[in-house]
Amino acid sequence: MIFSPQYPSYRRQQILFFYGIYRLMLASALSVLALLPDQIMPALPGLNPESFLYASLSYVTICIIGLVVTVRGQLSGTPTLVLLLTDLMMQSLILHYWGGVGTGFGNLMIVSVAIGSLLLPLQQSLLVAAVAASGAVYTEILAAGGEGDRALFQAALLGVAFFAITLLLQYLTSRVRSTEQLAKAQADTILDLRHLNELIVQRMRTGIIVTTWEGAIRLMNDAARDMLGMTEQRAFWLPHPIQQRLETWQAEPSLRPEPLQMDSDHPEVQINFAPLQDSPQCDLILFIEDTGRMQQQAQHLKLASLGRLTASIAHEIRNPLGAISHAAQLLDEAPGLEDGDRRLLEIINNHSHRINEIINNILRLSRREGIETAEWTLKDFVDQCVTEYRQGRTQSDTIDAQGNEEVRIRIDANRMKQVLHNLIDNGLRYSELQTGSRFLRLEWGTLPDTEQPYLDVQDKGPGIPPEQAKHLFEPFYTTESTGTGLGLYIAKELSEANRARLFYIDRPEGACFRIVFAHAAVQE
Repeated sequence: MIFSPQYPSYRRQQILFFYGIYRLMLASALSVLALLPDQIMPALPGLNPESFLYASLSYVTICIIGLVVTVRGQLSGTPTLVLLLTDLMMQSLILHYWGGVGTGFGNLMIVSVAIGSLLLPLQQSLLVAAVAASGAVYTEILAAGGEGDRALFQAALLGVAFFAITLLLQYLTSRVRSTEQLAKAQADTILDLRHLNELIVQRMRTGIIVTTWEGAIRLMNDAARDMLGMTEQRAFWLPHPIQQRLETWQAEPSLRPEPLQMDSDHPEVQINFAPLQDSPQCDLILFIEDTGRMQQQAQHLKLASLGRLTASIAHEIRNPLGAISHAAQLLDEAPGLEDGDRRLLEIINNHSHRINEIINNILRLSRREGIETAEWTLKDFVDQCVTEYRQGRTQSDTIDAQGNEEVRIRIDANRMKQVLHNLIDNGLRYSELQTGSRFLRLEWGTLPDTEQPYLDVQDKGPGIPPEQAKHLFEPFYTTESTGTGLGLYIAKELSEANRARLFYIDRPEGACFRIVFAHAAVQE
């Protein structure tokens, strides 16, 4: 590779070091040649053995000094020029004492000229070429032998070669310099794009994992790590459940993988696989999406349609419903009603009230008011909710609340109070049905892997069968004849509006509902 004076100093240092080794080897070879006996020393016209020996030994000394200075890193700019000019003068002197251009030694001066073209600017490199050409020509002028004209012509051609090499190497060096600058600029652009892509991938809410065909992880963003509960900063292989789905997809790519939930503290996710190249056994990209979020979007569309429909027919329903309720009240005030008739009136009033509650719940849920969040400690929020729940109630409720007093959350307190009041009311009621006493335990803290705050609502009721648990949060699903089936669904929707997740945990001692909150630092 060709280097210019603008290249880093350590590159120049390398070139000068290897050039110093070359100079020392050349000077040493010339000294050995000068020390050979006359019988072995080649007979050259114009050879001055004694002067040639002294010049060679002097050149060895100069090369050693130059190499030491080079190793210490003290050659740059002008010292480099002085080093090369000294070399050329010594080589010209050796050329003169050895017998002139006809010996072929002058061709070795091309190396010094070439080094000057690589390491020096154009003006200084031309000066080096001029000194080399002058040395070769002046040597022949001093010789003035029988073949003076011919040798002088050879020296002139050698001088022209010095200048030609200098100009050629300067041109090539300039081209290489421009190419390297362009390559560096492109490398910087590629590096910036890479950092930008990594930042975008890390900020995506969709989980992204890039793996080899065998399942070795190359890249994983924070969303994937959170949804899968992978707390290790450097995971090398896919978890076993995902590896199984990967192998199934590799065997039959047309099959859609089944949803996956790593544990009860993390959401159910849908994993989709896609190859990165059109080649067998290439790298793969895994898209991990929270199915709860997709279901939420579908439910939002359903509720938007339902809200518009309900708003349009609410007036038409409430008018006859009001008339029915009013007529039932008037009939209840009539004298002489039998017990059977009063029981029928009670059924009419109860179901009229239930229909009215259904309409109010749907209208309340379909409204999209903005939320106003504030930071709370979980202890203060739970204490305030329990206090408000007890107001105006005569039942002897036992609510055991305990947890870490330092846990903080950011929520819309009014909406989350509706969620907690609903869960408290359900838990106390089912505990009373099972044990005869209204007991409930509220426990909070932070999850060990994600450090997200959570709140558990645990009762002593009969629990929820698995076949019913999967339908708990569906709208209008209820196991009671007097229920609307909207309580838990509304609670889940209000939780998600506060960036929290509400789900059921199966425990042997009763039903447990857990709310997992976002970190308090997360802003809306």
